Parts: sequence; C-alpha cells; structure tokens
Amino acid sequence: MTNIINYGISDTFKLLFVQLKDTPGRNGYKYHSRDVEQICQDLICRNYGSVCYELSFLCWAIVNHPRYASSALLNFFWVEENIKPKIFRQAFSQPIKLEHGKIVMATDYLQLQLGDLAFSISPTRVSVLAVMLEIIASIDPTQLNNIETQLIGADSQKVKQLSSELQKLIYAYLAEHIPKASIQERFRAVGSWLAQRNLTANNLTDEDVLNFWLTPPTQASYIKYATVFNDLLDAVNAIEEVETQFNAEYALSLGHNKEQGEIEAQWVQDNLFEQTRSSEDLNWLCQSPKFLTLTQYNLIKDLLSHQKMLPQLPLSFLRLAIFGNWQAVLVQKKRQSPQALAEKLQQTPKRQYQDYVHDLAACLTQNQQVQQSIAYIFYSLNSPLFVGIMRTQIPFKLQQSLKVWMTEQLEDPDKTQSDYFQYIDLWVSQEPALQAWLNQAAHAFKQNNKEGFKTLPPIEALDLYQDGSDALTQCQQVLERYLSALNNKTEKNSSLENIYRSDLCIFSNRFKQIYGAPHA
Repeated sequence: MTNIINYGISDTFKLLFVQLKDTPGRNGYKYHSRDVEQICQDLICRNYGSVCYELSFLCWAIVNHPRYASSALLNFFWVEENIKPKIFRQAFSQPIKLEHGKIVMATDYLQLQLGDLAFSISPTRVSVLAVMLEIIASIDPTQLNNIETQLIGADSQKVKQLSSELQKLIYAYLAEHIPKASIQERFRAVGSWLAQRNLTANNLTDEDVLNFWLTPPTQASYIKYATVFNDLLDAVNAIEEVETQFNAEYALSLGHNKEQGEIEAQWVQDNLFEQTRSSEDLNWLCQSPKFLTLTQYNLIKDLLSHQKMLPQLPLSFLRLAIFGNWQAVLVQKKRQSPQALAEKLQQTPKRQYQDYVHDLAACLTQNQQVQQSIAYIFYSLNSPLFVGIMRTQIPFKLQQSLKVWMTEQLEDPDKTQSDYFQYIDLWVSQEPALQAWLNQAAHAFKQNNKEGFKTLPPIEALDLYQDGSDALTQCQQVLERYLSALNNKTEKNSSLENIYRSDLCIFSNRFKQIYGAPHA
C-alpha cells in the first residue's frame, strides 16, 4: 500500500514537491527532503491544521521583529534564509518587548507571549514551517503581504484568525488536486481488506465482492451494494495501475530482457494504457447526434467503467444491475415512511437476471442498427470511410474479400482518394450480400428518429459521426465480452434462474437486517 499514496493526486501537486526538493539555497538545496516529505504527508493526510497554527505564530514573531521594517517574511525566509536552527537562534538572540507581548529565545524554544497566551516554537521546526509558507506563497503569492498586514501589532485572536484563513486556502487547493478525505478513508479500508486476503485485480472473484458487502469493514458507507462494488473495483484497479506505473517508471528501457530491468512495450500497452481507456466517459454518445439513448447508456455504463473486470466478475454486474437498483428503491421508500419500506421489503425486484441479459442483447442489436445508420450516412455522402464502419458489421468471409480488394486498390499509384468511392460502390454492387446489407442500412437510417439522424448531416460533420462509430464499436465489444463471460459462468455453474433464486434469498435477508424489517 505504500505506493498507493500517490493515486488520485494531480501531477501539479506532485510537481510542486519535486520542485521544493530541488529549490536552490544559499548553500546547496534550500530545504531538506525529509521536511518536504513531512509537509507532503501532512497535506495528503489533511493534518495541516496544527502546522498552519504554528506557522501563524512564527510569522507574528517575524513580522513584529524590529529588524524588519518592511517585507519581513521575504527577507527572513528567502533573502537571509533563517531556517536552520543555529541561524534561527541568532535571528532572535536578543529579547524583543512589544506593547502587548514579548519574544524571547530560551534554551530550547522561542517563547512568545501575546497577552495572556504563551506559545513556544522549536528552532528545529522552522525549516518545516518554511516549506509550508513556500507552498502557501506558491498557491497565492499575495498571501505574504496579506500575512504581514494582518499580523503587525496583532493580538492572539488575529493570529488564530489568520491560521483559519490559511487552512481554508489550503483546503480549497487540495480539493482540486487530491481525493476527498472520505474517499481516502474508504480507500484505506478497502486496501487493508484486500491485503489481508491477498486479493488483487487478477484473483478477485464474484464471491469476494459479495462477501465484502455481507461482512464489510466497520464503516457506515458500506451499506449499499453499489458502493461496495464500485469501491472494490476502483481500489484493485488503482493498486494495479500504481504498480504498473511504478514498474514502467523504474524500468531501464523498453525491451525483452527482464533480467536487465527492461519492460515490454506490449505490457505497457495492455496494462497502463488499457486501464486509462477503461475509465473513459462516453456519455457524450447521448448528446447530439444521439447515438445512444440515456436509458441505453445507463444500462451499459457500469460495464464500460469496469470493462477490464468483466471476464472474472460477471455475476457481480448482474447483482449490481438488479439488487443494487432494488436497494436504491428501498432507500427511497425508507425516506417516505416506515410503512412504505416494510411493504417494499416484502416484495421482490420487478426485473430478474434474465431480463437484464435480454436488455443487453437488445442494446447490442440497437447498437448495430445505429452503426448501419452511420454507414449509410457515409455512403450517401460518397465518403470511402464508410468501408471501415461496414467492415465491422459484415460476415468474416466478406471482410477478408474486402481486405484483399482494398490492398489491391491502395497499391495502385494512379488512383486518387476521390476514385476510391467509385471502386467501392462498384465492388458493393457486385456482392449480393453487401447489397442486402446496404438496403438494411438504408432502412435503419429511415427508422432512426433520434436527433442527428432525421436528415443527412453536412459533410463537414462526418468527423463527429466517425467518433461516434468508434465509440459504438467499443460499446459493442464490451457487451459481447460480458455476455460471453456470463454465458461461460452459467455453463460451468448453474442457470441464471437458479443463481437468481439463490441471490434473491441472500439479498432479501440482508436488506431486512439493514433496514430493520419486522421479524428479520
């Protein structure tokens, strides 16, 4: 789990700490790497409150030092670099008496007195606090002047107020660059659970996902099956991605000699790049032109989000689609009234596993019809690119014939791009099966009343339709992989009907335990 601390953190945030470690000083590097790492850990773990509080008192002492008439912080931390213990002690070697306080360097600490409040700062802490101030200045350079303005002649209340403002500044910055604290807490809980059972993305099973939900770590956020499903899959993929990045970063070079630390390019492609693609958001397919309806997209959204896990967790996706949605209904009924919840708990989901599979099969058919509509658009606008869309839809034998023909045409140097469509059209006219397919495509286009398909688009819009076709091909491949994995699972174990009946008993009993049904 040590490498996972960087997962989800922005490159900007990481680069900031790399630059801090390399910051030049008057004698070598300005900051010690352990001090930079300490502040990095404090920020990631959100333990920066006490650091801001301590820094605010240190800045008060510097701003009110009689030696600095102006730009006190700039001179103290950047020009003179009074951040080493010995130099820091020298800077405050003489006691300072103020109207409402005093500053005295004692044997071990810098003693501050602000009215009735006493505060001590160790000289060994100054370098750490200097790193924090550098980060604050990087986030908002105007803060140096703001700090000085607020702290000149300030009392303890104003120092505390400044500390609060600095914490808010850092909080807003972290919100853009690292995961929320609640997400980190859940991630650690899931990571520990996986580590205890030696589970990874390669050996996680449907039974593991179900067992986690039935007996999760002691956290209220794991009441919902959907939360368990997504957190588990996100966690195992995050761990695998971090390990992949770590291996890629520390490999000497791309190659096949593993003993020399080389890493195969295909391995990087299959792991690092594939994981990035798996989380791609394709909801733009529901916009204009509308390649998918929102209902169709919602049906396959989870499959797209976790497509790498489809082969080994086919039942978990079934449970999410049926019982995850059923639990969402129960939550709504709970908000209405205890009676509404009790009545719903006695019922069963309206849809079973077979219904979900049927909907996926229908979605696959609809996907193919939209692909035909897109092919018809390219054909009608005399674009040879329609061949690429058609090729994914026609039988394999015709695909091979088309491949041979295209190779011959591309090898002819006398043919221009504008000639290709004429030859394609001629070739299609000679193949009765392709003629039939093209007639189906024309019919599919006429039947498609969604936005973007009612009339032929302008030719300059074809790039958007090409992108839509590519994304639909990805959706089609995901659906086919999942349905194949599910079919293999049911062939080896039991029928969907038997699996559903067993799961219905498990989920019903668990829901009654969670939501307090009578006699549960």
